[in-house]
Amino acid sequence: MIRTLIFGAIAGYVGKKLYDEGKLTEFKDDLVARYNQARTDLDKRREGETSLDANPNLVSPATHSARSAPLVS
Repeated sequence: MIRTLIFGAIAGYVGKKLYDEGKLTEFKDDLVARYNQARTDLDKRREGETSLDANPNLVSPATHSARSAPLVS
């Protein structure tokens, strides 16, 4: 437990120093760019799926869902 506290204190100190020196902004900018790219890719994928769903010529396989009887108390 003491090792965890010491490690946390050291990590906090180093993180604060890096933040104060502005060295973490590159990391933040990279994360923001990756997030925006992933969000754009998901939006494009969703648009592609909705255009496929709107096409009446496509046949979807029939699925049978197993229903259970309602519980009666």
